[in-house]
Parts: sequence; structure tokens; C-alpha cells
Amino acid sequence: MLLYYLSGIIFLLVSFLCMNLSMILLIFKKTYFFEWQILMINSFVINMFLYIDWMSLMFVFTILLISSMIMFYSSEYMIHDNSKNRFFYLVFMFIISMLMMILSPNLISILIGWDGLGLISYCLVIYYQSYSSFNSGMLTVLMNRIGDVLILLSLGMMMMFGSWNFMNMNYLMKIILLMVILASFTKSAQFPFSSWLPAAMAAPTPVSSLVHSSTLVTAGVFLMIRFHYLIFKFEYLLFYIFISGLITMMLAGFSANFEYDLKKVIAYSTLSQLGLMMMIIGTKNFELSYFHLVIHAMFKSMMFMCSGVMIHSMMNYQDIRFMGMLNKMMPLTSMIFMVSNFSLCGMPFFSGFYSKDQILEYMMMNNMNLLNYLFMIIGTLLTVSYSVRFSYYLMNNSLNNFPMNNINDFKMMNFPMLLLFIFTVIYGSYMNWLMFSMIEEIYMSMLEKMLILILCFIIFLLNVKLCFLNSEFKKFYFLKFFLGKMWFLYYMNLIIIKSFLNYSIFIFKIIDKGYMEFFMKNSMYDYSIKLNMLFMKVNINYLMNFLLMITYLMMLIMIFY
Repeated sequence: MLLYYLSGIIFLLVSFLCMNLSMILLIFKKTYFFEWQILMINSFVINMFLYIDWMSLMFVFTILLISSMIMFYSSEYMIHDNSKNRFFYLVFMFIISMLMMILSPNLISILIGWDGLGLISYCLVIYYQSYSSFNSGMLTVLMNRIGDVLILLSLGMMMMFGSWNFMNMNYLMKIILLMVILASFTKSAQFPFSSWLPAAMAAPTPVSSLVHSSTLVTAGVFLMIRFHYLIFKFEYLLFYIFISGLITMMLAGFSANFEYDLKKVIAYSTLSQLGLMMMIIGTKNFELSYFHLVIHAMFKSMMFMCSGVMIHSMMNYQDIRFMGMLNKMMPLTSMIFMVSNFSLCGMPFFSGFYSKDQILEYMMMNNMNLLNYLFMIIGTLLTVSYSVRFSYYLMNNSLNNFPMNNINDFKMMNFPMLLLFIFTVIYGSYMNWLMFSMIEEIYMSMLEKMLILILCFIIFLLNVKLCFLNSEFKKFYFLKFFLGKMWFLYYMNLIIIKSFLNYSIFIFKIIDKGYMEFFMKNSMYDYSIKLNMLFMKVNINYLMNFLLMITYLMMLIMIFY
């Protein structure tokens, strides 16, 4: 356990150092570019770069702070596990890969971190080694492979420009940018690559808290922020990003309202917020997207930690229908959970409010069509809806679990949650002062300003009623099934993945083991035997035969070289 404590303290200290440095860079408007040359072939150069600006350092601060909290949390959560050292090294390598990806302005070094993220997240998802974990891990790794392949293709196409350092470019081909966007979509689980994120909840809870709330899934959004000035030149790509984000937000919001697995509900809420971030990038406001990204990372990882404590106490039950009265049995965890829930809903003066309110105001000022605006408001209301439903199931006055359970707060697990709780309360206003303290103000009518709050309050009242009328949903069972299963996206993905795999098997059997085997291997072998027999008939002299064979081999080498 010493490894967990030491790494937690080191990460915490480095994270605060990064925060101070990022503030200095922001105030003095400085960026630093480190470069060293690895390889030079003719005119083609492979360099290793580090790009340090206030944005990357603030993101490093967020990741290292959450990582240190996860290390403290895991020291108690994983104490009964047989292979806790393996778990530590996997998480540590994951954090290193993430830092590699963030600080790179070069697509090659981004790919090293990107592949590391994909591979280590697969190892973490299959950590518990059951059938469901293996299936979830395969879905995760296959989805992420698509993004890796697209980045490799874009690397090949960028060789035409003589450099992979996209930070120095002012134009890139549309097809390369589309591939980078699709790669970001696979990592950030945007539609139609959304199904792996809820499946990845088979991982241990510290992994869900670190990987699937604040780091891995935000890697795609961060890559888009890195490419923002190239993507913003193409309106069609921006519109595609906006629509994908909108669909993901709606899809995840509906699914969360019909889900009963504790961790999957939180996974759907993460998916919904990622869709919101993509929507803002689609409206050319990357700073606001980044603002929501770092704030969301704080309260969502805290929410996952709370769910871990609850599952730990409930004898590893994850079904929220078996829970209840948690506010009386674990008051501290329940309080922290409710704060993160309020922050997620955008309750005034919690950290989530600052980013969400600004996003909605910015969308209102944007000249977008009414249908998109309506869908965005529905997505926001669905967030409130599943948060209320969630809280109702966890804190109603009937205990639905086993009566002789030892349900209580944990000392070591609650310590990192309390630290993140403080940040959840103050981080939003702190970042708001830091980033958006300019002269510009947003002026709106009273109705527009109050519209979201009023609608959220109405949804809150409706949802309290709907929780009691749960039996009425049996009439709309197909609708519930359709909305709860991510609009049948699981089955669509199965068809898509299966068709590609079947095609690759077909190619392997027909070409690799078929025609290529027959024409290349067997025919060349037969031909050389016949030629050899001919030489033996011409001259029995072994020396002559040997010289002729060498000549023949030399000719073959000259022809095929």
C-alpha cells in the first residue's frame, strides 16, 4: 500500500505546481515549445516535441489531482485484492500515457500516448476477469482501434506536408481533419461509437472514476481543442461535430432515465456531458468547452467515488432498486454525492453552474435553428430528470437491501472525496474569474435568463411524481426498451463489427491462404524443383550444377530486388 500513498502525495504536489505555472503562463500570455530531433531521413525529420501553455498545464493539474485522489482511494478500495500491485502499475502507466498525449503538439508523440491509453484501458476493463468483463473489454478495444487506425492513416497523409507538427500549420486537408475528428469521436464515445463507455463500467470503481470520467474520454475533446484553429475553417465539419454531440446528449439522457445499474447511470451522464462539450466545439467556442471539461472532471470523478463506497457497503450490489436510506446510514458520502449531483444539474453557484449557464447563454446568442435549440434544452432537462430519479432511489425511506448489512462511511475513502468536494464547490468560480474576466457581458431578457431554471424546477416536480408512477410504464414497454438500450446502438455496433470481421476472415481465406498460397508459394516451389531436375539431366558434374544454381539464384535476386 506504500506505493499508493507515495504516488498519491507526489501527484498532489506536482499537480499544485502545475496549477501555479499555468496561472503564470496565462497572466503573462506565454507558451513554451521544446523540441529535440530523433531521426532525419533525406528531407524528412522526426522530432520529439513538448508544447506547454496554460491550457495543457491546467489540464495536467486536473488529471494529477484526480489521480492522487484515486491513489488514496484505491489504498482502501483495493486492499483485499490479490493483485493490487498490478493494478497500481496499470494505473500509473495510464497516467503517464495521458500526460504524454496532453503535452504533445506532434501527431507521432500523440499516437504513442493515444495507443497507450487504449491498451491500458483494455487491461483495466478486463481486470476482474469474468465473461462480462472480457466482452466489455473487447468492445472497448475494438472501438478504440478504429480511432487508432484513423490516426495512423492521417499520419500517412500528413507525410505530404513534410511534418507531423500540426501546431505550425495554417491549413490541413479536409479528409485528414475528418479522420482526426472521427478518432476523437471513438475516444470520447460520441455517436455512433457510444456503446463502449457504459460497457466499460465492468472495470473497478477507481478505474471508472479516473479513466471513464475525467481522462480517457476527455482525450478526444482535448485533441479537438488542439486542432481547433484548423477545424474552424470548415463549416461542414463543425456542423457534423455539433449534430453528433447533440445526438449523443439526447441518447445518453434518455438511456440514463431508464437504467438501473448505479455505475451505468453515471456513465450515461458522462456521455451526455461529453456530447455537450462537442456541441460547443461545433459552435466555435473551444475555451468554453475546455472550461466545462475541467470542471466536469472534478465533480464526475467524485460522483464515481461515492458510487464505489455505496457499492462496497452494499455487498457489491449495483442495482439502485436494492438501495435506500443511504442518507441516514452514510451521511457524509450522501452529502458529497448530492453536491456532485447538484453541480451536474447546474444548480446556481455550484461549479457546474458556471460552465453550464454560460454554455446555454452562448447557445441562445448563437444564430442556430430552433430545433437544435429545443433538443439542447431537452438534453439539459433530461440531466435534471435522471439526477432526481437517481437521488430518489438512493435516499428514499425504504431499505431494500439485506437488513444485517454493515453500511457506513469509510475513513480513507472519504478523505479524497472531501478534497474533491472542496474543489467542486470553488473550482467553477475560480476558473470563471481566471478565464472569462473580460469586459464583454452577455445581455439577455429576463425570460431567457430564467427559462432554464424554471424548466428544471418543473422537471424536478414532475420527476418526483414519475418515481411513484413507475408501474404505469408497463404500457410503453417497447418505448422504454428502445430508449433504455441506447436506441438499439448495441445491436447496430454488433452488426457493424461483425460485418468487418467476417470480411477480414473472407480476405484471409481467399487471398492469404488461397490464391497467394497457390500462385506464389507452391508454383515457385514446383518451378524450382523442375528447373533443378533439368540441370541434373544436362550435366551430372556437381561443380557445374552448383555454379549453374548460383547463377540462377543471382538472376532471381536481380529480377526481384
